[in-house]
Amino acid sequence: MVIRILKSEKGFAMVMALVIMLIAAVAGVTLWHVGNTDVLEVERDANEVEAFYLAKSGVEIAVGLIKNNIKVTGDYQPPDAFFYGKLGDASFSNTETPDYSIKFHIDKEGNDFIIESTGYARTLGAEGTQVAANALGFKISQNNLLDRVVGGGGGNPVPPPTLDMIFSLGEIEMIGSSKIVGNTGTNSIASNSVAFGGGPQSIIDNGNLYIGPGADWHTVVNFNGWGQSPSTRVPDGSILNLEKVRNYPLPQFPDFPDSLTTKDSIELNGNSSMTIADDGYYPKIEISSNTTLKIDTGNENRIIRVGELDVKQGHIVLQGTGRLYLYVENNFDLGGDSTINQNGDFKNVVIYYAGANDLKFTGNQKLFGSIYIKNANLTIGGSTGITGHIVTGANEVEISGDARAYSRIIYAPAASLNLNGSAAIKGLAVAKDIQLIGNSFIYYDSSMNMDFFNQLDWGTEESSESANWQEVGLWKEL
Repeated sequence: MVIRILKSEKGFAMVMALVIMLIAAVAGVTLWHVGNTDVLEVERDANEVEAFYLAKSGVEIAVGLIKNNIKVTGDYQPPDAFFYGKLGDASFSNTETPDYSIKFHIDKEGNDFIIESTGYARTLGAEGTQVAANALGFKISQNNLLDRVVGGGGGNPVPPPTLDMIFSLGEIEMIGSSKIVGNTGTNSIASNSVAFGGGPQSIIDNGNLYIGPGADWHTVVNFNGWGQSPSTRVPDGSILNLEKVRNYPLPQFPDFPDSLTTKDSIELNGNSSMTIADDGYYPKIEISSNTTLKIDTGNENRIIRVGELDVKQGHIVLQGTGRLYLYVENNFDLGGDSTINQNGDFKNVVIYYAGANDLKFTGNQKLFGSIYIKNANLTIGGSTGITGHIVTGANEVEISGDARAYSRIIYAPAASLNLNGSAAIKGLAVAKDIQLIGNSFIYYDSSMNMDFFNQLDWGTEESSESANWQEVGLWKEL
């Protein structure tokens, strides 16, 4: 049978074929578009995930930066600047590069570190082309950070010992017109271990006298002179027993930084002058002839390590708002009318002295800063004035003449502390034994700033807590 197709039917068939081809083409384009969109969405999701983990890595890098600074200096005051870099970089800097994948900023509010980190996923081979960005915020207190990161090993950092009274681990002797103002204590229960000299002048004023647990004050305290009693020698307080023996350990003396760039020794005399504006190690710094060494801290910590610091007659002046950490290895001499940070904020200077030679400040020196002396003895005499904390493992600490140690705290639990003449301590003293002679006095000042003591390493104690720093901080998606 033969089928004949009319011309009109041929035209209709051609139209139908064209329609079918058009539908197929549209369907193909649609399927391609849908498929391509899915691919792009998958790629976009992958980039966002990558950016998220880069941001999280930025937080971890920032925590590491904080940790390293706290290990070296005991504290960290972050700069008001962003840090830029890529995952795997040895270091991040404040200089923006065209291909960075992580940017973070660290702020400190009170005792809290606040980190804002942004991760960037960039097109492969297209330098500088941003594909996706993701930002995270993280907040953690310095105490938790010290606990989880710096303390390490699951141990909690031990806080500084209780510093609420003038304290002697052993004897207290007061002679002449000497005076202690504020609560005063001793661990001793031995006979006559607290002795007041003849006459009614030497007293403990405006405070109680605490003696060892369970001891009878009639045995421990010796009132020399006719008619002397607690009412004349402790006129505003009582003689009480401690609840328990107090322990005053020495904090761990820090390791000195060993990664500093070695610089040439400095010798300043005559009309010479110099400014140090970066961290470094100096074999020797010698200053004489009333010359001035300026140390520019900017708004960060400045770390200087020196083999010998010999300030025969000169001055060290700070510029900027940052803190100076000065590590002195072998010899530290501050002579004549020399000064360090005179009239500046004592919290901005921290000195660690590891030398064996005794420190003798017996002229008219002025030091505004805190110092930790590893084991050398200390003599403060003449008209010397020290404003700041003093910690030492020395056997002897002597303050004489008209010296003023407005040091907030003299912490010398292994030393005999001797004051004579018109010597004065304003703040607090802790020593193995305390002796006051003449018109010397110790005045308890409750307004002491404890930053220096809080940053020292008092050891760790075991903790059953297993949480790490990621778990005790507060995360926030920005």
